[in-house]
Amino acid sequence: MIDPGAHGTGGVRPSGGDGAPVSRPSAPPSAYGIADGSLVEGLVATKEGDIYQVRIGVQMMNARSTIPLFVGQRFRAVWDASASPPVLRLRQADMMVLARFTGKDYGVALALLSRGLPVDDESVSALRRQWMKNGGENSKLGAVAELWARGAEMTEHNISLLMWYMGLSPEETALIWKKISRRLRREKFASLKELAASFFDGKDEEVGRFLDAHALAGRPARHGFDPASLLAPAWWPVNDDGEPVRARVAFSRERIDERGVWRSTFEFEGRFLGPTRGEVMTNGKALSANIRLKDESKVEPVQNSLPKLRRELETIPLILQYLGTGSLVRGVSEPEKRYGLDMEI
Repeated sequence: MIDPGAHGTGGVRPSGGDGAPVSRPSAPPSAYGIADGSLVEGLVATKEGDIYQVRIGVQMMNARSTIPLFVGQRFRAVWDASASPPVLRLRQADMMVLARFTGKDYGVALALLSRGLPVDDESVSALRRQWMKNGGENSKLGAVAELWARGAEMTEHNISLLMWYMGLSPEETALIWKKISRRLRREKFASLKELAASFFDGKDEEVGRFLDAHALAGRPARHGFDPASLLAPAWWPVNDDGEPVRARVAFSRERIDERGVWRSTFEFEGRFLGPTRGEVMTNGKALSANIRLKDESKVEPVQNSLPKLRRELETIPLILQYLGTGSLVRGVSEPEKRYGLDMEI
């Protein structure tokens, strides 16, 4: 099955690169045109029961998996076309890693492996301790792993909050984002602080709960972990008509010229745009936003849409200092140029 560290846009590879062949070129292609035994990379789009809809290359297809996956996860797996629907199986290297663990440690190692986090004795032991402190229930392990990987407090409140958030359907999430959008357009705020406080005024508890959980899901990976680790992504709005997508979102606070700056980076796989990354920065008074697309042919359509986005952003109580787009540089994990803020503002 899964090497959750796969960061490609999806496709088929001839071999696994872990010392053992995973492709059998002589095997006939499956109904999807992928040879049995091929190593594939893709993205989990939806989950219904034990069936996943995954995107591999440009194709959307159904598959089962030998370990649980979550919506929005990128994966690298062996494609077993002997079953219907096909099965995503563990690679030999993954099986060797998991074979070292038994009992509860096996479940913990699986939770780490499926999130692209380090599967070593220290990490397994640390996560198991935290999980057992919170009752050791299987239903909680995923949320505990997510909180632990972010260095967040593993309180019962945070665990239940993240479990609720991770279980939301696209339809439920779209309705919540629409509530947020309507309030931003309807009401005027004198400051960013006033804007943020307005969502926790008790008028809509679901919105406040959603934003609290969204902040947890957007916490960056803890120190020593790869920031690109495939943690459960946050729900990200697309527009008023489309479904929200799963995105990797990280919020951080920095200091520039002795002033605090808030930075949010995001990455998602758009149906039309393809792989998209960006960042938003603010010092509480000014705002800059930068969008990068892997598909260079999509840059111009996004540029043509920037005036509409600019008008939207000008309705919030921040001075829009920069808004731009461009193409991603191959091999660069973040937008290659960070557009800073004029700290005099």
